[in-house]
Amino acid sequence: MMDLAFIDVETTGLEPDYHEIIEVAVARVDAKTLTITAEFDCKVRPEHPDRAEPEALQINGYSPERWSDALSQGQAIERMSPLLNGCILAGHNTAFDRSFIEAVFKRNGKTLPDLDYHVIDTVSLAWPLIVAGAIEKPKLRLLCEHLGISNQGEHSAPADVRRTIEVYRRLMPVFEPDAMARWFAMEADERAIATTIIERLHNGRTDYGSWHVDDGRNNPGEALSEVLDALNYCAAELVRLGRSA
Repeated sequence: MMDLAFIDVETTGLEPDYHEIIEVAVARVDAKTLTITAEFDCKVRPEHPDRAEPEALQINGYSPERWSDALSQGQAIERMSPLLNGCILAGHNTAFDRSFIEAVFKRNGKTLPDLDYHVIDTVSLAWPLIVAGAIEKPKLRLLCEHLGISNQGEHSAPADVRRTIEVYRRLMPVFEPDAMARWFAMEADERAIATTIIERLHNGRTDYGSWHVDDGRNNPGEALSEVLDALNYCAAELVRLGRSA
């Protein structure tokens, strides 16, 4: 299975053929465990600072003093290439980052690493939250706020990469082994029951606060199984009665 390469770039503007990367971070991640196996980040020296958008520099905190030890564009390419090679590119608004990576390799006469043509984008993964009205826009800051992830270091490439990895972790239910396969294997009635239970649990978290098991049992797991069995029997009977009505 291919590794994932989570990437974030900070730039002098929005046009990859005109503006430049001034900071980049890459984290190579095991696709199954989301363990970071290698990572690299650096500030990158702009070759045409006169082309920079002032607003972009302000957002990124750029100043010649802070970038005094920045790598050249060519040095940055050389250092990041091994982390990208043979990976699926991942990120937040990945198309933006990829366009700048492709542009900087092209300008320096270098071949792009062997990246898979698929990409993973947490903007797409977050779309159900937008449809449901949980967040207004698919901005990384809003996603982190909704998911309880710190926004410290926002618009710093290394911090944004790690925040994106955490967003991906929270949005991907497949990290519960076989969860998606089990979900799609359910009959429609079973999915209706599961959806109702999930919604009720979510509402209960708001209405009643944290859930507690405090009935003196020594094995809360056994108590939970009994309660869920009872709920499932009742729910299945209600579904059956609803069909026959």
